[in-house]
Amino acid sequence: MRRFMMSVVALLSMLVAGTAVPATASADDFLWHNLVQEPSDAGEVYSDLVTIGNGGQIEVYAANGESQPQRAAGNIGAVDAVLMPGDWDGDGHADWVVRTPDGQLLRVPGWSGGTQINQIGWRWDVMTALTSPGDWDGDGAPDVLARDGSGALWMYKGNGDGGWFPGRVQVGWGWNVMNAIFSGHDFSGDGPSDVIARDTNGQLWLYPGNGAGGWQNRIQIGWGWQGMDLVAAPGDYDNDGRGDVIAQDDGGTIWLYQGNGIGGFTGQRWVMDIPTAHIFG
Repeated sequence: MRRFMMSVVALLSMLVAGTAVPATASADDFLWHNLVQEPSDAGEVYSDLVTIGNGGQIEVYAANGESQPQRAAGNIGAVDAVLMPGDWDGDGHADWVVRTPDGQLLRVPGWSGGTQINQIGWRWDVMTALTSPGDWDGDGAPDVLARDGSGALWMYKGNGDGGWFPGRVQVGWGWNVMNAIFSGHDFSGDGPSDVIARDTNGQLWLYPGNGAGGWQNRIQIGWGWQGMDLVAAPGDYDNDGRGDVIAQDDGGTIWLYQGNGIGGFTGQRWVMDIPTAHIFG
């Protein structure tokens, strides 16, 4: 069984200025990717996995194409959701969006994007799930999808300049049967970004996006996933050109499930040598 070994390369604080940064990737590369550009990536775009521990400790496990992916650390404090929408504010760097327990939504610069944290929303604690599929509606700016207590799924349109377009659009109903909703990148391999969700029976569903703020027909891609505590799809983590899914089981073991590039899995999974996480981003 293949095991990923992580090496610590840097202790980084997102609140301290003066960190050296690499050359940035094109902002266009971040439109539908939920990617983090981390210093060891040397300006390339990779599908990194972000985990946060109970104490707010950030661990970025960088899928940087090397035989031993690298880890960087920092601290972000108390948050209960982490999104990687891509270049939220249009500065050419990938950003994070986090939610605090009191419902504040904050834009946090990615590893290569500066130090200032901005509040971009209030009262988001009424939402029971959050994800960002990147540019969901095809207008060139990242968006956020959020589920309310009734199970309605809403699209909040980013304006590409660090804020929002007015209003919101309902893009789903009955999503309260899902207990995990996360971006799938382009898991189906057809171009637009997708959403992956797990229902209360442990079934895993792929919801392919149509590139214009809507959906194609959903596809069941897994069974028995109720034993997983956390699930994420960071993109092409194993550097084979196809999107993957990463899951933490109830015992704290973290697994990489290799995608087949057309909306399913190869049947292979690998143990990742990563500590138990509180949140996946």
